[in-house]
Amino acid sequence: MTTSKIELNDLHDKNINYLIGAGASAGLFPTLALDIHTEGKYETIETLATEFDSIDAKHLKALLLMYYYEECIKPVISVDFTALEDDKQIVIDNYKKFMKLNLEILHRKRGYDRKINFFTTNYDSCLAYAADELYEEKSIRFNINDGSRGFHKKIVEARNFDCMTTESGIFDRNKEVQRQINLIHLHGSAFWRKHNDSILVDYSSPDKIVSESSIDRMYYGDFKEMLESSFHTVDQLCSMIIDDDNKAAFENIQYDFYREYNQLPIVNPTKWKFHETVFEEHYYQMLRHLSYELEKPNSVLIAFGFSFADEHIRNLIKRSLTNPTLQVYICCYRETMIPELQKYFSDFNNIEYVVHEKGEVLDFSYFNSHVLTLGEDDA
Repeated sequence: MTTSKIELNDLHDKNINYLIGAGASAGLFPTLALDIHTEGKYETIETLATEFDSIDAKHLKALLLMYYYEECIKPVISVDFTALEDDKQIVIDNYKKFMKLNLEILHRKRGYDRKINFFTTNYDSCLAYAADELYEEKSIRFNINDGSRGFHKKIVEARNFDCMTTESGIFDRNKEVQRQINLIHLHGSAFWRKHNDSILVDYSSPDKIVSESSIDRMYYGDFKEMLESSFHTVDQLCSMIIDDDNKAAFENIQYDFYREYNQLPIVNPTKWKFHETVFEEHYYQMLRHLSYELEKPNSVLIAFGFSFADEHIRNLIKRSLTNPTLQVYICCYRETMIPELQKYFSDFNNIEYVVHEKGEVLDFSYFNSHVLTLGEDDA
């Protein structure tokens, strides 16, 4: 079943959850999509990683992770939000518009229902920055809860998402629960660091964990060119080998890269495992939180910019769809995505696929202007 609009009136009395993927930050940060393709189907970093694992191509896997760090993670760490222009600024403007709409929805709720969950697989801080801009404007009172508590050291804990802020008058004659957006990073954040047995969050000065010298310079250039070229095939990529003369040097660089890269507090694409216990435990808690929210009566999940390539999250949502009161809306960037998605969710009738009404791409600007909007009487 498809639709081009999500009715705001259908959400007011629901437990509202969003699943936000890389598509929301597209234009400012790269997604996992690549130009290289197999028989007309474009590859992603996730699909290539799975392929390299299946053929045990360790050198290609290392080069792919180097590419992933250089092209997807480093831009997130080094962005200067105050210097954005044109299309890049539009991304932040869309996040702000999206947040304002949800705060308006919360304005109509009462008590402890004044909470919306933003689950995201993005490592970036776009939502946090957009919230800061709204705070500075001082036009809307709300609380964004990223699960951290503290001052000099802000420690993230899953239980903090159950906390809400209540405002009271001077003489305690009236109380009001503040509108709250829970910001839940399912795959970690580029702004998290391990601190003893805890996770520290610091948006102010993220370190570049992987050094320049740990990125290969012998093969990385050719590898990157092939990934970004629509003229090369995956078979050609898989035939790339390390010359005997360079094997020792490449293995040394590969060792240094993994030593640094494995300190990143993020979940890798596809089935790669993160071996850091502190973070793994937190990711598990976050997935449980998503499952718990979707199993509540009268819940809604709106997925935007998310490809459903992540098997863990996809299976979790499939299990939650057995909740007959759960309604899931999947926003499809292109209508051609629907057959692939239907393979995953064919057994469920509580899913609607959201598409552009004219068959064009459904980006963040279109979502904010046509899919989920305030009506004329509500604006």
